[in-house]
Amino acid sequence: MSKNLLLIAILLLTACTSEPKPTTLQHVTIESKDTKEMKALKIALSEYTQATIDDDVTTLISFIYPKAFKIVSKEKMETMLNKTFRSGTAPKVKAVKHKTVEPIKKYTQGLYSIITSSISSVVKSPRPDDLKFEKYMLKILKEKLASRGTVTVNQEKHIFNVEHINKTLAVNENGSWKFIGFKQAEKYISKDIFPIDLIDKLN
Repeated sequence: MSKNLLLIAILLLTACTSEPKPTTLQHVTIESKDTKEMKALKIALSEYTQATIDDDVTTLISFIYPKAFKIVSKEKMETMLNKTFRSGTAPKVKAVKHKTVEPIKKYTQGLYSIITSSISSVVKSPRPDDLKFEKYMLKILKEKLASRGTVTVNQEKHIFNVEHINKTLAVNENGSWKFIGFKQAEKYISKDIFPIDLIDKLN
């Protein structure tokens, strides 16, 4: 009897002191050491990423940094995105791997984190019967990405495969996490949309 009680006690003790397992979301992993706020950020990031892959405009817009709508209204942005996705000319994101999610820090208006991601996407050739144009387009895409990624072309399928590194700023000013790409943020600086005390983080 005493042996059975001892065995039960050992099992209970082991269960209580064992390390909790990481939770794997669709695009990011929640570690046991993550704070409550970091967990919330990663959950939002996972949903935002999936919406990007699915061309889910409604969900995408719900995660966009809200002050961006001072430049383009939410309704107009939704119309523009829907039109772009339906046209088939926009780059189609195939996969996203978040390489780093930096520790959450404070700034005057709330919290922020910087996310570095590797993105794989494809772009359909707008002129599949024009080899000369495709060569020119490949040159332009390579110049545009410069050191941030690589571009190859599948001449049989007339698609360009793009692999590049992207940086995104996650901000939480009112209790929920929103996202804005570094390039978009740089455009908003001159329009007093982007928080001044985060400008130096865009380097």
